[in-house]
Amino acid sequence: MKYYDYNTLPTLNCPKSFNTKNPKNQKLIQESLQILSCLGIPIDDMTDRKREKMAMAFLAVGNVKSSSDWKKIKDSNSDYSMTTKEIIDFYNSNFEENISRGSYDYVLRDDLRLLLLADIVIKSKPMANTSNPTRGYKISAEYSRIIKNYGQSDWFKQVETFNSAHPTYEEKISQQRNLPKIKVTTPDGKEIELKDGEHNAIQKSVIEEFLPRFGYGAVILYCGDSDNKYGLIFEKLKLQELGFLDLKQSKLPDIVAYSPRKDWVYMIEAYHTSNPITPTRKAELQKIMGRSAKKGIFVTAFENITAYRKCSEELAWETEIWIATEPDHMQHRDGLKFLGPINDE
Repeated sequence: MKYYDYNTLPTLNCPKSFNTKNPKNQKLIQESLQILSCLGIPIDDMTDRKREKMAMAFLAVGNVKSSSDWKKIKDSNSDYSMTTKEIIDFYNSNFEENISRGSYDYVLRDDLRLLLLADIVIKSKPMANTSNPTRGYKISAEYSRIIKNYGQSDWFKQVETFNSAHPTYEEKISQQRNLPKIKVTTPDGKEIELKDGEHNAIQKSVIEEFLPRFGYGAVILYCGDSDNKYGLIFEKLKLQELGFLDLKQSKLPDIVAYSPRKDWVYMIEAYHTSNPITPTRKAELQKIMGRSAKKGIFVTAFENITAYRKCSEELAWETEIWIATEPDHMQHRDGLKFLGPINDE
């Protein structure tokens, strides 16, 4: 584990964000990253912008606005918590950002994800649905004990003692890898294993039911899984050949498949409680696809009709809707495209 001392804070190079912030905010973000790194978050594997946003999310849920606030960081013993939209407001008000409130899904998906997995941040309403707009996030009281001591001369030794009694993010992920797996057979006969869970059960249905029916011989170029940093299937060279500009796992959809017969690229999101293909998500996917954007088939896959109804009004136009309980049928979200009688073909 990498320990920075007080004189060698983590460095960032984000010309359009971090580098334009005032020195006080720059130092506070660097202090956040130092704390998170010492607590086991693998910040060196992240882009500078992703590290910056994770640090700001950490500061927001702890209500830390200056270096002197570490010793009074808010935690789960208080009534303080922040929703994802409130976190964006915190970014804009305190850290010279100009982020749209409509980007709140990405706060949970990108900025808070590792902090939640490490239990440094916890949910204010653990049983609430992920898409519940009233659910907030807060610093764990267990972790706030060590965070409040940041700046003390022996803090790094305190962290080593703390970590010996608390599994770090990497250790927790290692334990999770021993959980039951879902066995999946791809259309071309490959066998892979996904971590057991409702979200991955939908991915299994996409691979074994949707693609054989609607994929026109499609081969899988990427299949994500939270246990595997780079995905269980990751055909990087083929994706680059197709023109993809960004191959970060955080940007790719759950499944990317390519049909040589049709020259179509399938961008598929498996919806459980979040991440349908909204207009914003579709635009993001088109951007990372580069010249392949014009070949894109954008599919949101649902477990059942009830799940579909939860977000039916959020879905982007010119996208496909597939429901696992009705595998032989698919909806296209644009009536004009298929308006007219169906001929024999």
